[in-house]
Amino acid sequence: AKTATGGLNGDDESYLGRFEYGADRYGVRADYLKVGNQFNPEVGLVRRADFRRSAATLRFSPRPKSIRSVRKFTWEGGFENYVNSAGQTETRTWLAHFNTEFQNSDNFSLDGGANHELLVRPFNVAPGVTIPPGEYDFNDATIAYAFGQQRPVSGTVSLQVGGFYDGTLTAVNVSGARVAVLKQFSVEPSMTINIVELPYGDFTTRLYRARTDYAFSPRMFASALLQYNSSDNTYSTNLRYRWEYQAGSEFFVVYTDERDTSTPGYPGLRNKAFVVKINRLFRF
Repeated sequence: AKTATGGLNGDDESYLGRFEYGADRYGVRADYLKVGNQFNPEVGLVRRADFRRSAATLRFSPRPKSIRSVRKFTWEGGFENYVNSAGQTETRTWLAHFNTEFQNSDNFSLDGGANHELLVRPFNVAPGVTIPPGEYDFNDATIAYAFGQQRPVSGTVSLQVGGFYDGTLTAVNVSGARVAVLKQFSVEPSMTINIVELPYGDFTTRLYRARTDYAFSPRMFASALLQYNSSDNTYSTNLRYRWEYQAGSEFFVVYTDERDTSTPGYPGLRNKAFVVKINRLFRF
């Protein structure tokens, strides 16, 4: 891809090359991506400019016949490296991954990483906590267990510990969880807690979310999403009712609101909306 923008000349192209071999037992992947310093698509398709990304992974995933409870082991290692046009390494990560997939669809995994980050500007990581420019090297490790989706209670629980720039990070995460209360009623909770300790200040972020679904019939259901985010002090609610009154034709009722938990008493209202939507499909 190449762009042409007035006032931006040279280094205005982007390209990607990739090789991948993805057999069941062995896997290899290598790719190279360049985004020029003056590459400017102007439609929001580039999250990061001026970099050359090199990445590669090797995988070995045998299916042991001697261990009846294990379906597959996976060992994987790789790296990812970002270099800018000045030749500076902005981000470099070495990754090691081990996973055990059991016959009951549960998964146990271990991940380790060695990270290098270059900050060219101060990084405001939390209110009142700023990491100064410089080069940082730190390591981390994550242990996780995922319960198979066929279980009445499923989801992934993980713990991450290690460095974070020149401090430490401890993260507890519950994701993809689902509790089947009834055949037509389920609850999907999730939680992320990050405890960060830095020389410039300590902080903890919390994100709690719960989604519930109730199916009256295959064509009618109601759902609710509740979320609390400590990073921006918000509590939000989304309630939705959907009825497919005819194949391809739907009726929706949606209520949403967002509240500020930093205000005293009942959280102050930031915004709310009540929407009714109906569509009708005509076939000829």
